[in-house]
Amino acid sequence: MRLPIILFAASLAMTACSGGSTSTLTPNAPQAATFAIVTGAQDQNQALQGLNFYPASLSINVGDSVSWTFPTGEPHTVAIVPAGQSVPPPNDPNVAKPSGSTTTDGTAYSSSGFQLLGGKYALTFTKAGSYTYHCLIHPGMIGTIVVRAVGTPYPQTQGQLDAAAAVGESADLASASASLATFPYPVDGTHLAVGISPAASGGAPAATSTVLRFLSSPSLSNQTLTVPLGTTLTWTNLSNNEPHTVSIGANGQPFPAINPPGAPTGNTTFDGSAFSNSGILFPGQSYSLTFIKAGRYTIHCVFHDDTENMISTVVVV
Repeated sequence: MRLPIILFAASLAMTACSGGSTSTLTPNAPQAATFAIVTGAQDQNQALQGLNFYPASLSINVGDSVSWTFPTGEPHTVAIVPAGQSVPPPNDPNVAKPSGSTTTDGTAYSSSGFQLLGGKYALTFTKAGSYTYHCLIHPGMIGTIVVRAVGTPYPQTQGQLDAAAAVGESADLASASASLATFPYPVDGTHLAVGISPAASGGAPAATSTVLRFLSSPSLSNQTLTVPLGTTLTWTNLSNNEPHTVSIGANGQPFPAINPPGAPTGNTTFDGSAFSNSGILFPGQSYSLTFIKAGRYTIHCVFHDDTENMISTVVVV
């Protein structure tokens, strides 16, 4: 046992001879983390849409990153708009384009641009503060990131965030489904809904769910309506959070590639010989068309036909 003691004493003596300096260990800096948020939700072949961030609020630390995924056919954006700047409206052509870098301190505009069907977007937050971000397509779709000092204990794990996200998605999709029961017109009659959402009677576009379908009844199952020759159909947008169109291609021709929304064609009658388009129907707006030739006609919403399957059929006999 004497040898270790002698060696330890020698070590102390050498330290004293070198001027008495000692070395200390520097603690490791906290590891930056990445948290995940899901943007939008869908069900029933994309007919039911959740228009929210899941979860919509999150606390992180300086240097951490947030990664948003976009699983739905309905496009969304993640956009941070600096204080003093106005939020771009959905019809601004720049809304579709990505902007900014991969980091943000809240002083510059940053946007994912349109993202859908598995797209991803990530930002690293370099300054403490509260950040509000927007889906520029859906004005009521807003999230919050609170950024605290490095090393602040996290109030949640990713697992807890995922559990909260699942609850929110389920609630919003259930709300979308329940809104079908508010269909206000006679079943299979001449007045149809172009989409429907909770609180469809009006107000600010704050509902976090919607239905992307043409409806002749409070059901998603029947997307074909048969009417007599000479019938006038009226479509009304019963969503308070989505624009739609009623657009019909000419018989025997492919549906035209339209840069949404397309201008209204001004038709009041339809015989299948030329393209007909309502133009944008904002919440509460209506469009009527009289069918003057028998045939089978496919109705599109040009905003939602490609990826959300918002297409129906009118058979005129």
